[in-house]
Amino acid sequence: MGSGRKSAGSGPHNVATLGEIFRAIGITFGELHKFVSRTYMRLLARLLRRDELVAGSERKFRALLESAPDAMVIVNWHGHVTLVNAQAEALFGWPRAELIGRNIAVLVPDAARARHREHMRAYLPTAAPRPMGQDKELQGVRKDGSVFPVEISLGPLNTDEGLLVSAAIRDITARKRAETALRDAEERFRTAFEEAPVGIAVTGLDGRLIQVNRALCEITGHSREQLEATTLASITHPDDLERDVHEMGRLIANESTRYRAERRYLHAAGHPVSVDLSAAVIRNADGQAIHFLVQVHDMTERKRFEGQLQYLADHDALTGMFNRRRFEQELERELARSARYKDGGALLAIDLDHFKNVNDSLGHSVGDELITRVGGLFRATLRNTDIVARLGGDEFAVILPGADEAAAALVAEKLLQAVRAGARIEPATGHPMRMTATIGIGLFGTTPLTSEELLVEADIAMYDAKEAGRDRFKIYDATNNRQNRMRARLTWVDRIRDAIEHDHFVLHAQPILSLVPDSVQRLELLIRMVGEGDDLIPPGTFLYIAERFDLIQAIDRWVVHRAIVLLAAAKRDGRQSHLSLNLSAKSVTDPELPEFFASELRSAGIDGSGLCVEVTETAAIVNVDRARDFAHRLGELGCEFALDDFGAGFASFYYLKHMAFDYVKIDGEFIRDLPTSHINQLVVRSVVDLARGLGKRTIAEFVGDQETIDLLKHYGVDYAQGFYIAKPQTLEAVGLVEPAGALNPG
Repeated sequence: MGSGRKSAGSGPHNVATLGEIFRAIGITFGELHKFVSRTYMRLLARLLRRDELVAGSERKFRALLESAPDAMVIVNWHGHVTLVNAQAEALFGWPRAELIGRNIAVLVPDAARARHREHMRAYLPTAAPRPMGQDKELQGVRKDGSVFPVEISLGPLNTDEGLLVSAAIRDITARKRAETALRDAEERFRTAFEEAPVGIAVTGLDGRLIQVNRALCEITGHSREQLEATTLASITHPDDLERDVHEMGRLIANESTRYRAERRYLHAAGHPVSVDLSAAVIRNADGQAIHFLVQVHDMTERKRFEGQLQYLADHDALTGMFNRRRFEQELERELARSARYKDGGALLAIDLDHFKNVNDSLGHSVGDELITRVGGLFRATLRNTDIVARLGGDEFAVILPGADEAAAALVAEKLLQAVRAGARIEPATGHPMRMTATIGIGLFGTTPLTSEELLVEADIAMYDAKEAGRDRFKIYDATNNRQNRMRARLTWVDRIRDAIEHDHFVLHAQPILSLVPDSVQRLELLIRMVGEGDDLIPPGTFLYIAERFDLIQAIDRWVVHRAIVLLAAAKRDGRQSHLSLNLSAKSVTDPELPEFFASELRSAGIDGSGLCVEVTETAAIVNVDRARDFAHRLGELGCEFALDDFGAGFASFYYLKHMAFDYVKIDGEFIRDLPTSHINQLVVRSVVDLARGLGKRTIAEFVGDQETIDLLKHYGVDYAQGFYIAKPQTLEAVGLVEPAGALNPG
C-alpha cells in the first residue's frame, strides 16, 4: 500500500514541476512541440542545401576532370584508384569500371614501380597538406603490356574521406622521340663539324673565333685553344684583310648571302697557306646578324697539282724541255723582240737519225731513255739564254737569240758532236749503236718572217742535210730561196702528192685491248707511206710536211675512205669491228668533211656505227666551234668521237665541257711510269672518275707492261693499247681485208 502511495504521490509532483517550467518560460507544451518541429525542419533544410552544394561541387569537379587535357587518376592513401577520366581510359586502355578499385601499380611497369613508389611517398599515407608535385618523367604500361614514357605531376586532395592524391599523366612518346631526334641531329652536327675534311669556324661579327674544328687546326698549325683565343684577321695574310673586311660588311648588311674567294692564311710555322674561303652569316629569329660561319678548304695540294698541270701544259713530260706549244709562243716573242732591237737570231731544227729503228728494234722504253739523254746533252751544250724544246718524237728545236750565221753554225756543230759522243746505245745483246743527228738552220732578223715561215725554212734546211747524208747541218740559203723551196717540194711535197695520186699509202692496225667485257674487235688505223723499194715511211716523217703544205686533208680523206670500206667489209662478213682513225686540225675544221663522211657511208651501204674519229686537243683548239659542230654532225651519222692525247694540254678539261665525245684517250705521258709515278696515278684516277661521271669511256695509250695493265683495270680504265699489248700490224694480220677494186676517193 505504501509504495502505491509513494508512486501516486510522485507523479503529480513531476508534472507540476514541468508545468512550472513551462509557465516559467511562458510557453505551452504545444508551443514547444511546434518550436522543436520548426527547428528540425530548418536543420534538415540546411542539411539538404549542403548536400545539394556538395553534389554541385562534385558535378563541377567531375566535369573539370573529364575536360582535363591530361589523363587524371585519383588514388586513396592505400594506392587504390578511386577516380579516372576518359583520357586515362584511352591512354592506358583500361575501362573505367575495371580500373577503379585496383592498385595504381597496374599502370606501372614492374621495372619502374620502385621509382613510382618513391615519387608518391611524399603524399601517402600522410594526411599532411602537400604542395603540387613537380613534373617527373617515369614510365607507364597499358593494359596490353606496352610500356611508354609518361610525365606525371602529383598533387594532394584533402576530402572528408581523407587524403587523396591526384596524378596528372601525359604521354610524352612524341616528345621523347623529338628530343632523341634533336640529340641525334645535334650529335651528327657536332661530329660533322669536328670531323669535316674542311676547316670550319664560327666567329663573332668582330671576327673573334668562337668555335673551330680539327681540320682548321691542321690547316693553320695552331691548337684549338690558340685559335679560339684569337681572331680570323690574326691568321689572315695582311694583303687579303681589306677584301675580307669589305665582304664581311656586305654580308652583315644583307647585300649578299655568301661570299667565296681564295685567301692566304698564316701557318703557325710562318709560311702562307692557300685556302678556298667560303663565308656566310648566321642570323637570329629577328633577322639580325649574330655570327659568321666560315669554311676553309686547304688548296695546297690543288695549287701544287695546278702548278704541275701548268708545267705539263708548257713542258715536255719526258725531257722537261718546252713543248711545241710553248716553243711557238717563245719563237713569236723572240721574233717580235728581234724586230724591235734589230739584232737577229737563229732557229735550229734538229732530228735524230734513224730513231724509228731504235723504237722498233729495242722498244719505246729504250727510245725514251735515248730522248732523255739527248735532251740532257743539248741543255749541257747550250747557253742559259738559248731556248730549247722537244717538238715531238725525235724532233727538237733551238732558238739562239742574237746569233749570226757563224755563231749558229758553231752551236750546231757542238750539238752534233755532243750527240755523237754521248748518245750511244748499248743493248743487252748485240753491238752498241752510235746515234747521230741532223740539223737545219734558219736565220732571222734580216727580212721580216713569221714563225711559221721560219720553221719551214729550218725544216727545209734540215731535210737538205738529211739528203746530203745526215749527221750534219745545213743553213737555209735565203739567196737561193726559189731553188731550195722547189727542191724541198720535189723531194717531199711532190712525193706526198704522188703517193696520194697513185695510192702509195697503206694502213696498219694496232689492236686495242678491252679491260672490260667486250666482244668487239677494236683497232686503231695507222697510215704509212710507201717509199722507194717498198720501204714504209712512218707518219712522223711526212705528215707534218703535208700539213704545212696543205696536203693533209687529201691524206685524211684517203684514210676515211679506206676505213669505211674496211668497216663495210667486216659488217658484211658478220664481224663486230670498231675502227679508230686520226684526223688533222685542218680536216676537223673543214666544213665539207662531214658530207664526205656521209657520202662514203652511203656508197658503202652502212651507217657510221663502229667508226671512231680521234682528234687531239691541238686539232680542236684551232676552232672550237667548228670542231664541236664536226663532232655533232658525225654523231648524227652514227660515228663516235674520241679526245686523243687527253691531259697533254692545259685546256683539256675545257673540251670535256664544250665538245660532244664518247671516249677520252689518256695521253701516253701519264701512262708511262704509271706504277712508280704518284702524279701520273693521280691524273689517271681523276680522268677516269671524270669520264665515268660524264658517262664516257677511257682508253690508255703507250701501255708498256703488265703492272700498268693491272693498275688501269683497278682504276676502271676501259681500254688499253701499246707495244706491250700489240704492235701495229698489217691489215691481213688482224683479219681486215680490203675488197678488190676499192676506189680511191674523188
